[in-house]
Amino acid sequence: MAALHGQQRSFAEVLDADRALARRIGPDVWESLAGRQRQRLETAYREFFQLALGAPRGANVEVAWASASASSISVDVLLGLKIGMRSLKTRWVVRRAPAGWKIADVVLVDPGISLSNAAVRALGPRPVRRRDPSEQAGAVALPRLVGILVIGTIVLLARRRLAPEKRWLLYAGAAAPAILFLVDGALATARALEEPFVIPEELPAPSWRQAEQMALQAQREGRLTAARDAWNRAAVAGAPPAQAAYQQGLLARQQGNSAEARSDFERALTGPEPAPGAARELASLAEADGSHAEARARLEAYLKAAGPDPEALSLAAVVEANLGNTAAALARLSQAREMLGEEWKSAELEARVRARAGDGVRTVQLLRPLARDGFVDRSALRADPLYLPIATDPAWVGFLNERPTPPPARTPTPRRS
Repeated sequence: MAALHGQQRSFAEVLDADRALARRIGPDVWESLAGRQRQRLETAYREFFQLALGAPRGANVEVAWASASASSISVDVLLGLKIGMRSLKTRWVVRRAPAGWKIADVVLVDPGISLSNAAVRALGPRPVRRRDPSEQAGAVALPRLVGILVIGTIVLLARRRLAPEKRWLLYAGAAAPAILFLVDGALATARALEEPFVIPEELPAPSWRQAEQMALQAQREGRLTAARDAWNRAAVAGAPPAQAAYQQGLLARQQGNSAEARSDFERALTGPEPAPGAARELASLAEADGSHAEARARLEAYLKAAGPDPEALSLAAVVEANLGNTAAALARLSQAREMLGEEWKSAELEARVRARAGDGVRTVQLLRPLARDGFVDRSALRADPLYLPIATDPAWVGFLNERPTPPPARTPTPRRS
């Protein structure tokens, strides 16, 4: 929550920047850097995470669902984040360190983006280089030497115009800045000797980063054509091809072009860094076309690569139900409900699954208590495309036309005096 709300200090304390940066530039080089140099690289690394995860000011943020699994060296925590109207499936890789638990990486699961890898790549091809000795000597000595020569020239020109008894004032006045130059040069030389490596003044961003940011902004604003053009430019400029193809597929699907979306999602699954979310999108397209066996295979591949989430599990439940495997459908549904935690959320999820499977009666049975308690709005249900499969079911039509029952009055808790 600190990362999502931009609380930099709290998030920085648990983000394991040292390990990732040492792996990127080499442990020996990392240990040879001065403290201020390491701090500068760590700040750039952490800022990348916060730009990717931070919510816009005023946006509602919540953890919608969670799941965890442990290995011998780490714990993977899957978190479904709701940031305003946006949903984000993330994997937080957490390791135990001497100082406590540390976050080694945060992965944006569906596009397949490791923020740790992306952050170190954003530092450029040569974030650290060895300082050249001649460059070091010149850079340190030349400005100070020029300053001392200028002071000497001023003294020589001015002494001729002063009486001999007043020249000591000139010498005293010139001695102070000359001593400052000498002391500063000595300190700068010592600092340079302590810093055998140089970090560029500006760490260059990849050439495709600007096009990517323009594409994401256009997507958020609903300018789908402009977003697709920006993703094309990003891909040409060198953006990770699978991630660009995945985003292009989402845009094509939003525009109703299923054939182009399918082609984009197929491309997103190729290459060394595929976008796992493309498999789930292909499963959804296959299910909509009635290809239940293909949808099941795609979902199995997605769950293996990306881990479970309520949306994928609910789609898997629908697919299993359509294939006649009721036991498997109920098992998937039960797993999805466990991830949500709150009972009303899990009941609403099951209602959506029942609706997609065409079971209007069971959908109404699940939603009626939620409507009575004020958790759902019938007008919103009418506009929700997930309930289209039961749009003409008599039980569903009757439920939508019922007069809403006001929620039960809550008895106020008496205050203690």
